[in-house]
Amino acid sequence: MRMPLLLSAAIAALFIAHPAFSKAPEIGVVKPKLETETLTESDLDADADDPAVWVAPGDGADSLVVTAVKNGGVRVYDLKGKLVQRVDPAPDGGRINNVDVVYGLKLADGSKIDAAIASDRGLDVIRIFKIERPENANDDEGPLVEITAKNPRRAFPQRPKENGKGLEDNPLEDQNTVYGLTAIKDPESGAVFAVGTQRGQPRLGVFRLVPRKGGTVEAVYFSEFRVPVVHKGQNLREENENDPLKDWSPQFEGLAVDLRAGVLYAGQEDVGIWRIPIRVRSDMKPKLIYETRGSKESSFHNPDSVISRDVEGLCVFYGEDDNAYLIASSQGNAHGDAPTPDAPYDDSFVVFKLKGDDTPELIGSFRVGKGKKIDAVQESDGAEVISFGLPGFKKGLFITQDGYKGDIFSGDPSQTNFKFVPWEKIAESFTPKLMIAPKAFDPRRTR
Repeated sequence: MRMPLLLSAAIAALFIAHPAFSKAPEIGVVKPKLETETLTESDLDADADDPAVWVAPGDGADSLVVTAVKNGGVRVYDLKGKLVQRVDPAPDGGRINNVDVVYGLKLADGSKIDAAIASDRGLDVIRIFKIERPENANDDEGPLVEITAKNPRRAFPQRPKENGKGLEDNPLEDQNTVYGLTAIKDPESGAVFAVGTQRGQPRLGVFRLVPRKGGTVEAVYFSEFRVPVVHKGQNLREENENDPLKDWSPQFEGLAVDLRAGVLYAGQEDVGIWRIPIRVRSDMKPKLIYETRGSKESSFHNPDSVISRDVEGLCVFYGEDDNAYLIASSQGNAHGDAPTPDAPYDDSFVVFKLKGDDTPELIGSFRVGKGKKIDAVQESDGAEVISFGLPGFKKGLFITQDGYKGDIFSGDPSQTNFKFVPWEKIAESFTPKLMIAPKAFDPRRTR
């Protein structure tokens, strides 16, 4: 049985001084303040996955949480966790996997809008939704209005060959489709890009959001990144349905951008976190900066890591000046039909201090435990953090998907949702405390 404790000063010092550990670290526990409705299989097989926050102008009171719920499409909530809008998936197989938000997307007529961008894993399309401000929103439709261009092109019509040499046709039914997603805005040109990962592949695509006639937008392929399919002797295409410790995938999902430094962080689920400079053309090669724990049944076994496979949702907390944290979900596999528990690393979140061009510094971990009449979080697929103060969350907000709503564990969880945690609760679980910066970073001015 895991015994999560508050992080002691001695352990915190060990985290800062030594990225590798001789013993398992203690992990702080924080309580959620509120949660969204429960999503169930009876509602279009809805399954919570990835959240993003739209910060409204003014005092932020009308801010929204836009979430991907896979076969259920998109759900939009307010800052109290109340459902504001339900957007069902596109017919004929639409499946929304990840979402992000961007500000000031330019349309063909020169006007600018805020937008939510989503990866449609089912149809291999990047979808774009205009976010209508409350005073302009149609009560019958809600704040999100889809503006994806008609007959949009597929994100990944091809896939890498098994031998890694070249590309081959990629049938839609094989589901090597757009998966993880984040948005990037070039601060100089104002151009907006989406980075999407390809399900089942060691590949990330960069797509420019191009305005079309009639106020629509299309995501058009721009460039890509690839990494090797073998890591430390482990073939990442090796599969084993009977033993999770011998089951591998080369795919990426979790993505986050340090907007101030111009750096993309990408989580390769079984391998670790990669760092990709995106504003320096001469050095845009991916660099692995932190590995997962790998597997005891593999040549890739890293017992010093504090991230248990899979590494999932990534997000960036912005502090004063250029200070920032990268937060990663150490999802693990402690539950389900064939659990392989890896205490205390399962169901936790790992915090790194970002250091410009240098390798991020490991700070420590926390877990989202039980709150008042709210269950704990397990196997988080996606998370988002806002350092900017918002109503109800004056010192910042952390939102995470909960893979097992109600702490009901099974191989195919039938209930999921999202938990909201005040950032100061997380900051105070560390010794020394993490940064709190409610006025340091206004996403509306930077994204």
